[in-house]
Amino acid sequence: MRDAIHVDLIADASRAWEERLGDVPRDVYHTAGYHAYAEGSREGHPHLLVVEHGERGLAWPYLLRSVSEVGELAGSDASDITSVYGYPGPLAWGCEPGDPFLARAWSEIQAVWREQRVVSAFTRFHPILDNASLVSGVPMLREGTTGSEAVLAVGPTVSVDCTLSDDEARQGYARALRQHIAAGRRAGLATVHDEEWTHLPAFTRLYLETMSRSDASEYYHFDQSDFERLRDALAGHLHLLVTCLGDDLGAAGLFTEFGGIVQAHLVGTSRALLALSPFKVLLDDARMWARARDNTVLHLGGGRGGREDSLLKFKGEFSPRRHVFHVGRWIFDEGGYGDLVEARRSGSPDGRVLDASHFPEYRAAFVEADEVP
Repeated sequence: MRDAIHVDLIADASRAWEERLGDVPRDVYHTAGYHAYAEGSREGHPHLLVVEHGERGLAWPYLLRSVSEVGELAGSDASDITSVYGYPGPLAWGCEPGDPFLARAWSEIQAVWREQRVVSAFTRFHPILDNASLVSGVPMLREGTTGSEAVLAVGPTVSVDCTLSDDEARQGYARALRQHIAAGRRAGLATVHDEEWTHLPAFTRLYLETMSRSDASEYYHFDQSDFERLRDALAGHLHLLVTCLGDDLGAAGLFTEFGGIVQAHLVGTSRALLALSPFKVLLDDARMWARARDNTVLHLGGGRGGREDSLLKFKGEFSPRRHVFHVGRWIFDEGGYGDLVEARRSGSPDGRVLDASHFPEYRAAFVEADEVP
């Protein structure tokens, strides 16, 4: 007798979430704790949707949001889907990209989302796990379209191979980077793993100063309570590494660690010590720290907004390894989606338009017409 398709929906970030995923290879962005943190930040309600057939399975973690929370759309009974900040996306076991099971699983997922009155869905994929390939070529709702047409390559990211020895890893560094790290160490820069989190207040100040210097969007202006909530939600999978010159903090970062993958999550640097390159020393030490704990990769991420900019160039000095960061964008109700966009436009301030580069467009900010790409 053939095994039947089994669909399981876990509508909260609970212990059942973790038990359901078991030993499935994944990252911190797929955990119940990280989704609970996102819910506490009012980013949406966590769901884990699992489709199984025999030994094969597909799991999709997501945040469900009410469209009515958007000011001009208060009367809407529609919902939409987004993903947590970082690199989540679907997980699969017992199958490879192209397996017919994935098309069946995707059909089941869409059925659940239709029941949840989902108009549109967005997800970020994981560059290291390469889970964007799980939807490549999968048939979509509209005849003649496939998942690959809704999956967009945003830009490259950089990772460092933590299975290499220190000498081997540094051979992959840019020559100038090796020189700057050596100079910083001679000046006295040293990094510690702050397991007691005593430097958290100082890190918060440093981080916010860095965000202000970088002219980062309001979303990235986290405070100490945000970091404390994240630390508690991730229960041992978030670490604070600090690089100091004596008693002076030069750089510090929050690093996630899960399933052999270390992510440089959020960092801050001191303007006063910039000439000593404390951030470069921090990342070199983070690589060694990750390797000593038997992790296989330190993922540094990409440029701002996925662009190939100065930030990506800086990260690229640490490693020649590149990965492609993808996002997925789907519209399940084109008529409803268009109505929502028009409803938002009707509330436009004089001379301003919705930023059409944002998805979904009905949640976009209003910008000057000449600011639209």
